[in-house]
Order: sequence, then structure tokens, then C-alpha cells
Amino acid sequence: MYLMRIALLALTLSGIAAFAEPCQTPARVDVLTHRYNNSRTGSNLQETCLTWDNVGSIRKLFSFQVDGQVYAQPLVVTNFPIHDTTTGLTLTRNVVFIATMKNWIYAYDADGLNKPSGNVQVPYWGMQLTIPYPDGSTNMISALPLPVSRIPWDAGAAQFGQFNIDPWVGITSTPVIDRNNSTMFLVAKVAAPASRSCDQMASTPECPVENRIFAINIADGSIRSQVRIDLGTPEDLQVDDPDACAPYNLHDPRKLTATRDDANRIHMQRAALLLTGAAPALHIYLGFGSHQDAPCPMYHGMMVRFNYDTATSMLTQNRNANNLHPFAFFVTRKGETDPPVLGVFHHEDQLGKGGIWQAGNGPAADSSGNIYFMTGNGTYNPGTEFSDNILKLTPDLDQKVAGYFAPPDIKLLTTDVLDVDLGSSGPLLIPGTQQVLGGGKQGKLYLLNTAADANGKLPAVQDFWAAKGWSPSWTHLTVRKFEFYFPISLLLPLFATGYHHIHGAPVYWGAPNETSLPSSAKRALFVWPERDKLRSFRYAGENGQAGKFIAKPVATGPDAPGGMPGGTLSISANGVQDGILWASIPLNDDAWVRVVRGRLMAFKINSDGTSPDKTNPHGPAITPAWSSYCADPQDDFYFGKYVPPVVANGHVYLATFSGFVSVYGVPDSGANPAPSPDCKVPSASKKK
Repeated sequence: MYLMRIALLALTLSGIAAFAEPCQTPARVDVLTHRYNNSRTGSNLQETCLTWDNVGSIRKLFSFQVDGQVYAQPLVVTNFPIHDTTTGLTLTRNVVFIATMKNWIYAYDADGLNKPSGNVQVPYWGMQLTIPYPDGSTNMISALPLPVSRIPWDAGAAQFGQFNIDPWVGITSTPVIDRNNSTMFLVAKVAAPASRSCDQMASTPECPVENRIFAINIADGSIRSQVRIDLGTPEDLQVDDPDACAPYNLHDPRKLTATRDDANRIHMQRAALLLTGAAPALHIYLGFGSHQDAPCPMYHGMMVRFNYDTATSMLTQNRNANNLHPFAFFVTRKGETDPPVLGVFHHEDQLGKGGIWQAGNGPAADSSGNIYFMTGNGTYNPGTEFSDNILKLTPDLDQKVAGYFAPPDIKLLTTDVLDVDLGSSGPLLIPGTQQVLGGGKQGKLYLLNTAADANGKLPAVQDFWAAKGWSPSWTHLTVRKFEFYFPISLLLPLFATGYHHIHGAPVYWGAPNETSLPSSAKRALFVWPERDKLRSFRYAGENGQAGKFIAKPVATGPDAPGGMPGGTLSISANGVQDGILWASIPLNDDAWVRVVRGRLMAFKINSDGTSPDKTNPHGPAITPAWSSYCADPQDDFYFGKYVPPVVANGHVYLATFSGFVSVYGVPDSGANPAPSPDCKVPSASKKK
């Protein structure tokens, strides 16, 4: 065994020599949370390897094979002592961590150096999560994901078999890592053991469904702590009542009846995790919403906090002072079940809902530990219920909010049948200011002051359109093997699809550690709504003071393909130089309820929102500098919906739904002839 390990080590070292990375960075960059930092700027301003000069030479270098779709953004830890399960040795390496919808987690060499036998990348460790057996014994079993046959279905799922997520719900949200304690925190949806037949069943003691939080030792993958998340119970009026959901007329053939144990099945943890605090007391925040906006059984948006004691390695759920539901902050009030009137109309004070999903974007946190997030459609009552709001909470999640903002047209946003919710994106704290920005399905952005006024409201600094107004939209549907395009926005319940939604949150060129705006700062925001143009907006501050955005775009780029979700963006730059905007986007199709082919794109940008391209005859434009499809039309992968590209240390890590994560960079063989960055893409794909 010892000789075999030595031989494998020799192969590994020879691989390192043969596949040395092309660029040595002066300072390694860790990516420990969603969109790089708790301000959620989406920008890495310490990238020295990928530059304007070599972006056209980028190629796919290798990929990491995984079991399941990747909805969670990969995370990167550099110069880290990792346990190699193949050799039994501990090696100091740069490591990328990947989590999947089948509840697998992996630790791969971030530079592609761990391939001891040929060209196949091998993880240092990889495992499917395990949980205690439900009978209370000490036995551990695999934490199986939840099949979509058991989630609450909306009308689209029941009538047409169209699912936003398919076929498994496991680790959907992006984990977060505390490097000081080598611990990763993640949430997994877990179903009953495979030995039981629980298909198309609600959650019961015999067939439980849980949301569980895990603390993982990232050195070797061992589980330090895990806890079932307490989400209370479903609405009393709907529990054990087989007729409770009949008025919604969803034609769900399963006819599931909500049980007392069903809250974890009903609610989905979609938003990326947020980590605050310092040893020995860490705080992890989890936002909950729904599966597919299914209206019955009723769901309520919730923000939950867990505490982690670094001395004991134990997770505990935080309890607040609210007597009704001390385990979470509720966006809307329990007792609201949204009873339909004549099958169409709704009581606007009984909508419930208010989910926190943010298209996978995480809550933000300021330097005082205050939490910012956005909510979906549901009930709005000023000061008490907060659907379609931007919210600020204190670290303890007191039910008395620290600040809230409801857009002026809140009545339109909360008209449930229109589904024009504000919470389809995520908040962004503007570095060096006391401002937060967010926008949603209308395509409008709101810039707010984070200091609440005497009425508890977050004052609006400005609002402006980041997308064009409402227009008819079409979607590509497959029903019983027949494919067709349908004018989806002309149906009243789907009116919102005529707007150009913001799903991939805006990205901002600014360092999160700025305490004030430099007087000479030129800052900009980039956003790519669905079915619309990529746009940049310049931030105008004066004499180092906070300002606002110039509402007219500084520059525009290409149109996104028809349908959802537009472009999911990241920025890399070396300070104020070599700015590159990266976009993960469908190649040519609608990814609303279909898995479609994707592509990665790169654009040269300046920190003020302009592009260095001076050749465009039509004025300021953001033109492609590189595209994965143009570089290699055979680079075929399923688009990873809502997952931003991760750029760190000369590599771009791109999540996919194809069972792998792709890694791009400049090959060590030197620069390649730059392909045309704007080649013609094929017509809409025929993929699932």
C-alpha cells in the first residue's frame, strides 16, 4: 500500500510539472461566498492573469465531473492543506468546492493538477451527504434529494409537466465557507430513504422531507454538525384537509394533502447562504420561499439564522423574541391562505407568500451585520407584512424590521395574478456609501439609503429602468413531444412575462472594503435583463460623496436570447485596469422551464461603464471580446441557470447542468489565434 501511494504521488508530481499553470498571481484570491463578498458586488478586482491582451486566447482547459446539476456557485480556497483520499497525503493546493442537486460535494484541484492517471481530473475528496437513519438509531444513510414528483405543483407543472427545477431538488443554494475554521456551511433538501416507496407523497414520519443545514470540514469532507431546520408547521386550515387545495383548481392528479410535518417539503431554500460574525460565534442566514410559486399548501417567506460555535463545532437555530414564530422572521402573516374568489380574484390582504428566492442571489450584509434582502409577490401591509419589498433586518432577525422599502406601484407588484414580483434578483450594497440597490421582474432598479427614516422606511434615492418596457413575449414549449412557440405574455396570469425581468443581479465595479468613494472614482453598474440588451450605468458621486446613477445607459451590448433568464454576470479586473465582464447565458433559447444549451461570453469594459472598443459606428457599445461557442462550437453544455461565472487566479469556473463544471483560461502553450467573438450562433436548440 505504501509503495502504491508513493507511485501515485510520483504521478501527481509529474502531472504538476507537465501542466504548470500559465500565470503566477502575486496574491491568491479566495472565493468564499456568492458573488465574491457580502456586499454582493459580483466583482473580483484582484485578477492579474486574465487581461485585455489575452482574453481572445482563452480556451476550455478541463472540466470536473460531478453527479447532478450544479445550481450552487463553485467556491475557491487557495493554498489550502487538503486531504487527498487517493494517496492518503495532505497537500497544500488551490481547491475548488462544488455542490450538486443530488447532494454530492466535491473538492477538486482548482488548477487542474490532480490527474494521476491521464487527463481525467480526480477530486481530492467527494461524497454524498449522509444523515441519521429516521428510526433514531446511530446508523447513517445517504441524504437523497427530493424528486420533483413530491414538491407542491403549480398549474404549469400539473397541466403541462413544466418544472423550473427538474428532476431533483438537493443542494440548490450556494454554500459559504469560513476559511479560518476550514468549515463550509450548506443546506440540502433531503427525502426519505430509498428503501421506502414515497413517490408522489407529502411529508410524513414514514416518508419525511427535510431541509438540513450542514457544517463540513473542507479539509477532508467530514461532517462536523448537521441540524434539521425548524420551519414550524403548515397553515392549520390546510393540514389534513383533502379538500383544502381544491378551490385552486390546479388539476393536480396527485391530490396531496398537507400534513403536520409538511413545512419543509413546502418551502425551498434557494437564496445563497450569508455568513457573518467571527469566532467563536458565527452566524449563517438562510432565506426560504416556495417551489414554483405553488399556492397550495400556502408558503411564507422566511429568514432563518443559525449560530455556529467554533469551539464545539455545533450548529444551533437562532431563536428571536417573537412568540408566534421564534425560529424565523416571517415576511407575511401566518393564517393567510389566499382563498380565490370565483377562481380568479384574490383578497389582497390574504395572499400570504412573500418568498425569499432572489434567483439564487444571497442576502447582503453591512459592516454592522444588518441583513438586506428582497421579497416576492404576496401580502403587503405597511410596517407589518412585506411582500415585494427591499428589507433591512438587525442581526437578531427581530420581527420589527430595521427598514423597508415598497415601490410606489406596490399595488401592481402585489397583484398576485400578474406575478410581477420585486424579489426576482438580489440586493447590492454600493461600496463606500450607505446605499443599497435592487430590482426585479419589471426591469426597474431602485437605489435606496440604508438609514431608515422616522417611519421605518428606507428612503429612495432614485429609480430608473434597466430594461425596456412591457412587450409581448413568446416561449418555447414541449407538450407530449410536440414543440411550439406560445405567446405566453398574452395570458393574464402570465402577464409578467412581457416585462424584461432582471434575474441575474447587477454587478458593480467597486471594492467592498471602500469606506468612502474616492473623489476621482469612476464606477459603473452592468445588468443584462432577459430578452433585452446588456447595459451599463455610470455612478456619479461628487467630491467623494455618495451620488446616484445616470439613468441613461453609458453603453449597450448585444440582446439576450428570447425567454429567460438574460445574462448572469461577473466582473474581473486588476484594480481599475483590464476589466472584463463575464456572462453565462443561454446560447439561443428560453431556459424558463427547459434545459438548454449555454455559452460563456467575455466583454472588455472600463470602470466607468464604457468599452475600449472604438470601432462601433453606432456610438458607445459593449462588444464581445470572446465567446465559448465561437472559440469552439463543440464546447457543448447545458446552461447553468442563475449561476454566475467564478473568475479567480487566471481561471473561469462555469457551472453547468451537464454533470460537470467547465474551467476556462489561457493555455500554457501560449496565445491562440483569437476566434471571431461574435460568430453566428445556430437557431434555437432542440434540447430538453
